Amino acid sequence: MITTAVKRITFEEFEQMPEQPGKQELLDGELIEMPPAKLKQNEIAERLYDYLKKLLSETRPLKLGKAHHEMGYKIAGGWLVPDVSVTHATQQSGDYYLDSPALAIEIISNEKTADHVDKKIKFYLENGSAEVWVLYPGQRHLWIYQPGGIGKVYSCSFRSELLAGQTIDLAEILK
Repeated sequence: MITTAVKRITFEEFEQMPEQPGKQELLDGELIEMPPAKLKQNEIAERLYDYLKKLLSETRPLKLGKAHHEMGYKIAGGWLVPDVSVTHATQQSGDYYLDSPALAIEIISNEKTADHVDKKIKFYLENGSAEVWVLYPGQRHLWIYQPGGIGKVYSCSFRSELLAGQTIDLAEILK
């Protein structure tokens, strides 16, 4: 049996690394590198970001702050970059947003492994996210995870209590 050792790094070491194309994340001390997102994934993320930004400006949920596309968060010594996110209304920040966003959204692509996404869901929820959405464009469905191990799948439209009970139509996001 062959095993491969994973070199662990600190956030301070991660922060000193040169920028490069693609996405870099730090999860449990492990550097995770992914290629740049493809056009379809970016277009879905942008539609979702635009939708959430508009919804937040119209409904102004008290517990939520701003919507972001590809924003990084320093979480418990790690660094995660959800495809789309919504901050807490009182999200702490310094040079970076600190802790998990209120809503983290990951759009599944071939580059994201199941283990990586599963670890991210757990990490977000353990560090303050109220919901984590995982969108599967190929299967045209969305999983919503909440603290306490609750996960539900939706394939048409769904209501988000986090977003003031608004109904969201997946077909509009996935067109």
